[in-house]
Amino acid sequence: MGEQKMKLAILMSPKTDFPEAQISAACRLAKALDLPLTGIATSEDTMEYYTTGMGVYAAAINQSVEMAEKELERVADQFRSICAAEGVAQEYYGQHGFMRFVWPELSPYFDFAVTTAPLSAPEIATIGVSGTIQLGADTDIDGLDGRCLIAWDGSLEAARAVRAAMPLLPRFDQIDVIMVDPKSRTMPHDIGSYLAAHDITVNILREPSSGTPAASVILEEAATASLLVMGAYGVSATLERLFGGVTERIHRDCKTPILFAN
Repeated sequence: MGEQKMKLAILMSPKTDFPEAQISAACRLAKALDLPLTGIATSEDTMEYYTTGMGVYAAAINQSVEMAEKELERVADQFRSICAAEGVAQEYYGQHGFMRFVWPELSPYFDFAVTTAPLSAPEIATIGVSGTIQLGADTDIDGLDGRCLIAWDGSLEAARAVRAAMPLLPRFDQIDVIMVDPKSRTMPHDIGSYLAAHDITVNILREPSSGTPAASVILEEAATASLLVMGAYGVSATLERLFGGVTERIHRDCKTPILFAN
């Protein structure tokens, strides 16, 4: 399988401290993949919830739009400056509104999107069709060609993550598929055969939990990987946040770049 060209975006919000370190990390990722980087920022302004025909809100809306425009321009200038310093070709789109409304319309045109605070990579994965990549401010981008770890549980979410990762998998020297307490005897063979049909050779790691949370087992293996691929939220994001879950634990504690899909 030859290397494929892809489209990479980074999602930003002006409603928080400018994520300079994360954008620099995304630039390192773009350079590793030999891709340009498209910055997408939304104002996340409440103007969409007002009716412009109501005079009582008209002045407030106009002021809000003007402020949002200035914030989006500021983000654009800072984003372009970092890309120039990193030597990465870039494009930029700034739009009014909320990312949860804008990204579903844009995601079909991108293969991957890096998220920056306060946006959550696994949550963004639930509203778009692209794989979303979580990079920490100090994430080490090592060329994205060493070891890839796929967390596999046979779920639709995990299957979508594997499909999202397909353009990247041929880059890696080693690909391991980890299964914590496999649900069936055939599961290791099934996923191995599927990837082999795409000329991707993997090592299957069957890991018994032995009472250890599945997230802890995955985190231990991910510590020595260049990329972790996994599905996001087997249950709703709200339930995971309330009661804990594999996605939330790994989202919080993993230092390795993660590719999420839902």
